[in-house]
Amino acid sequence: MYWANFLHIYQPPNQTPEMLERIVNESYRKIIQGLKDNPKAKISLNINAGLTELLVKNGYQDVINGFRELAERGQIEFTESAKYHAFLPLIPKSEIARQIKLNYQTNRRYLGKVYQPEGFFPPEMAYHQKIVEVVARLGYKWMIVDELAYQGKLGRVSYDQIYTIKGLKDFKIFFREQKATNLIVGAIIRSRSALLEALEEELAEDRYLLTAIDGETIGHHRPGLENLFFDICRSRAFKKITISEIAKYFPQTTAIKPIACSWSSTEESVRNGIPYFQWQHPKNPIHQWQWALTNLAIKMVHQMNKKSAN
Repeated sequence: MYWANFLHIYQPPNQTPEMLERIVNESYRKIIQGLKDNPKAKISLNINAGLTELLVKNGYQDVINGFRELAERGQIEFTESAKYHAFLPLIPKSEIARQIKLNYQTNRRYLGKVYQPEGFFPPEMAYHQKIVEVVARLGYKWMIVDELAYQGKLGRVSYDQIYTIKGLKDFKIFFREQKATNLIVGAIIRSRSALLEALEEELAEDRYLLTAIDGETIGHHRPGLENLFFDICRSRAFKKITISEIAKYFPQTTAIKPIACSWSSTEESVRNGIPYFQWQHPKNPIHQWQWALTNLAIKMVHQMNKKSAN
């Protein structure tokens, strides 16, 4: 079985130096060393450029260098995103594009030429049609989203093929599989053999696994998970590949129209028409005030950019 594993790492610009140090030592450095010790392991990695700047500012150049070295070795492929981890479904297309361009410029500056992302990770894995339209226009080739975006229900995606977006020629959409992801991060299994047993049915099929988690879960949020994670990476039951490589092994495609959701959505929230309930709930007045302020800030930023251009 093929295994494509996606990690997303991010910390806000106002993260405290003490907490950042903990996360670097407990997670980022362990991920880097684990990949170096397992040369056959591969991941697709999203690092929002806001974190990249934070690491450089606080003297963690070794983390940047480590990710760059692993990308040069072919063990990491980078994905594109929005620099400041904005919740993209609820902001204008112009601001989506601005944040993506800033993300590319910053990561390219610090990671160098090895930063050549083909795919896109929307923060919170939040999908909306307008996002994919912007991403495709900017030249990216695929996006990763949660499996709920397929039909609003779990267990519907066929992982022996890949999917494309209707109306966007050749733009691919890849779905995070919740079952396999939750087995790894949810303390449901605690050994490689337990994972193989839990995935016995899937292992018997000609298919791929696509797991996706916050990188900080490894070692920081879940101390010790790094040991299990890299023990799984050493398993011969899985051929480790990047997301971009999936199409090479599974060329069959089906064109679909994904639905709005995030990786925090539930079948119920999607069914009730509030897929982004954690960010925009119709009965939450705080959400309404927050978005009024956010929209005002976006308006002012774009007005300032126009004045600077003139």
